[in-house]
Amino acid sequence: MPIGTIQWLPRRASKISRKFTLTAGRLRLIILISAMFLTGIAALFFHIGRINERTQFNGGRHSELFLFRGELFQLSERVNSLRAQLEEISTREKQVLVAGAGLNLDFSELIPQSAPMSEPPGDNMFRYIDDLEMQIILMEKLAYAELIAYDSLASYLMEKDTELARIPSIWPVDGIFVSDFGPRIDPFTGAVRIHKGIDLACLSGTPIYAPADGVIVFAGWTGGWGLNIVLRHSDIISTRYAHCSAACTVVGQEVNRGDLIARVGSTGRSIAPHLHYEVLINGVQVDPEDYILREGSDSAIF
Repeated sequence: MPIGTIQWLPRRASKISRKFTLTAGRLRLIILISAMFLTGIAALFFHIGRINERTQFNGGRHSELFLFRGELFQLSERVNSLRAQLEEISTREKQVLVAGAGLNLDFSELIPQSAPMSEPPGDNMFRYIDDLEMQIILMEKLAYAELIAYDSLASYLMEKDTELARIPSIWPVDGIFVSDFGPRIDPFTGAVRIHKGIDLACLSGTPIYAPADGVIVFAGWTGGWGLNIVLRHSDIISTRYAHCSAACTVVGQEVNRGDLIARVGSTGRSIAPHLHYEVLINGVQVDPEDYILREGSDSAIF
């Protein structure tokens, strides 16, 4: 059943006019098509909005990841710097120990112990990084405090350098350790006797160096020691070098650590070229190894 008529009238007379009869069915069809068109337009705009939202979200995530990389890179640089500081501490520790010449210093409590690793980060990456950064700040402060402590200790030791330079802390000769301090079987009699020094075997003529600063107080022949040198380092510390083949110093001569004072031989009560080395405290022989600083088991720090 028609419910209206639409007539199209052309501007030109040559054109034919047209009529469109609007029925209820056609009206419903037009409404349906219009609704579908509008729905499609709305769906299109919604889809475009979702795409834009995802683009913004991905851009935000990319920015966050970029920020995380930057944070982790900075932390890595600070960890490397901290490691360098701790290595510097280790180097200074060794230098101070060598300078200490047998002071038996112990710095183990100053070295930070390795902290257990934290659990892997969860969703809150920023909180994890903040906690890690706080731990690094504390380690940096500890390392800085240790450096100050080592510098103070080194300054103190440098003030004592005159005293330290007179402690016999290096090997007097480059030789093979063959006999230590204490009871041993006498190579001539086979009886047990107290050996009051250490023996270092080496070729005849091998240089003997002063293990510390001092003054030559004796250079001559004495019974079983043969040609021997006595070097006084302080009012209480002296060292003796026996069985020498030649003396390179004279009585009253001042020497410094590392100076040539004599040469190895086999004079006196000796069966082969070697150096018999003694350390005397107030005239009493003590074990020289208590004063010798080492690198490794038997090598000298000279």
